[in-house]
Amino acid sequence: MITKIDPHICLRKTIDYYWIEKNGISSVKILPDGTTSVIFNIGSPISISDNQGDYTERSNNLIIGAHKKYYLIKENTDTYLIGIKFKQGGAYHFLKLPMMEFSDKIINLHDVLNGESERLREMLVDAKSEEQIRILLNQYFLKKVDIKSKSSDIVDYAIANVKVNGSPTSIKNLCESANISNKHLITLFNQKVGFPPKLMHRLNKFIKVIELIQQKNQVNWPEIAFECNYYDQSHLINDFKGFSGLSPKNYYENKNAHGLRVIFG
Repeated sequence: MITKIDPHICLRKTIDYYWIEKNGISSVKILPDGTTSVIFNIGSPISISDNQGDYTERSNNLIIGAHKKYYLIKENTDTYLIGIKFKQGGAYHFLKLPMMEFSDKIINLHDVLNGESERLREMLVDAKSEEQIRILLNQYFLKKVDIKSKSSDIVDYAIANVKVNGSPTSIKNLCESANISNKHLITLFNQKVGFPPKLMHRLNKFIKVIELIQQKNQVNWPEIAFECNYYDQSHLINDFKGFSGLSPKNYYENKNAHGLRVIFG
């Protein structure tokens, strides 16, 4: 299990949380949610696989771009990872690069930040407590994160409206309310988030399903499908399998499924 740490209040529009994981002894399937993460590897190498099952050993610090399908991580007893999970569209304020360049990819952080990432890793290695880690990360990201872009305000508004909180918002209505063209909205989403708005809406429906079924002792699948704006139960099942490799029922019955993390092996 991971330990989550809240970022500085000024970073909370951009960063969801920091996290620490030590001494893993299993494999973990990470389900997609349209966000980007940065991982500092403080311990031994880990192995990461795409959804095809091809593992690659990674000892470096990593950027894990927004994925539209799950990926797998193999841990061991010497695993020690410190991560930064950005909110949807949040990593753009840090990297200041088109996020579509990172979509469905796992990239060495050094290739983007050069020696800067190694210096931060060295300080994290010396940190003696969770509070020291939080302070170091806050100090770094408060200097690096830029949240003043006007175009990002439009994307933040659009992201909030492709969440699944009631009646569905059509992309056409979203463009009209934001006073921009459909083509421009897609361009902004690809640049700031990494995926187009329709895909983000599908991912948000998938996330909403997970949130709802984890709250229930018994699940009424047609009701869940209706609440998350699927056409019907079959539509829900097909989308869920496409993102996670699991049926909703198999996910719900898996005692090792915790949010976007499914432990196995």
